Amino acid sequence: MDGSSLSERLRDRIGREGPLRFDAFQEAALYDPEGGYYEKPGRVGRTGDFVTGASWHPAFARCLVRIVSRLADEIVPPVDVVDVGAGEGELLGFLSGARPEDLALRPVGVEASAVRRSAARTRVPQARFVESVDDLPNALEGLVVAYELFDALPVRALRVLEDGSLRERRVTAGADGGFEWADAFCPDGPELLSGLARRGVLLEPGQLLEVRPGAAALARALGARLSRGILLVFDYGAPARALYGPARANGTLEAFAEHRVTREVLADPGSRDITSWVDFTEIEEALTAEGFTVHGLVSQSRVLLASGIAEELTISPGEVISAERAAERNAVAKLVMPGGMGESIRVLVAERKTGLGKSLISSPLV
Repeated sequence: MDGSSLSERLRDRIGREGPLRFDAFQEAALYDPEGGYYEKPGRVGRTGDFVTGASWHPAFARCLVRIVSRLADEIVPPVDVVDVGAGEGELLGFLSGARPEDLALRPVGVEASAVRRSAARTRVPQARFVESVDDLPNALEGLVVAYELFDALPVRALRVLEDGSLRERRVTAGADGGFEWADAFCPDGPELLSGLARRGVLLEPGQLLEVRPGAAALARALGARLSRGILLVFDYGAPARALYGPARANGTLEAFAEHRVTREVLADPGSRDITSWVDFTEIEEALTAEGFTVHGLVSQSRVLLASGIAEELTISPGEVISAERAAERNAVAKLVMPGGMGESIRVLVAERKTGLGKSLISSPLV
């Protein structure tokens, strides 16, 4: 590298190639080795820019351990536990701490960022960490978790014209040194429209939307690796018809910085997380094609309650609640309470060669 900033390198690239498709801009903003958002440590967690359920409290991991314990009744140990998008190893660290001594696990984390992989290896030295899904072993048996994985995949930004055709919203260099939107021809517009129509989507003139080129392929790759067990996809999103409906006519592109949400997704690339909602219909179709039985879509609350989190909130008759116990209960409650991540995060439950999945969307595990 020549020491220039990510913004400078992106402006140079635009000067050479012309306005960039948004997925190329987002890819650099998030994953550039020298200046990408995810190459900087400490971004996720209470002291970072945003929290996830997986990193918020060990109670989330304890729920997963209960699921794995049930899978262990059907699978010869050790049971594979894979965290895809493992970050700095928060979830696998919690899982290791919550694992009963008689439950043999084989923990694996998938993390594209070299910086975050290094931190994860330090946090959870007993786990194996790999760069991509392609590096996972074949014929995994156990539990695969993808928590806010798909919403971090780069998206293409599009606009619907009056005649119903699509325009590509590209990124160009602004006169002030920043970046701005520039509409351009969308060569595969008819193909994109056909795919959306097949999923029941009706678009309106003037509507903004995003499509995620790598989502289906990633879902299929995950499915191909899991020969027996459960795949849990936690994310912000909706079925296709709702995602692209009138309620979201301006799309769902957002950026997170210091626990604040903004629509300024082009500002200061590398300084903020950039995300948009997931088309769960697309994920479901890809997994079904891989031979999975798909249950859901349900809330995070439903899955965690089915996995026994209520036990951690129960107050025994006559129990005296200390300030420490009250704070602990409040922290656990944030994983399931209405109005927060408990209802905002949706979960797609997919299973292969196990009958446990349906219980995760209907009733507590027994």
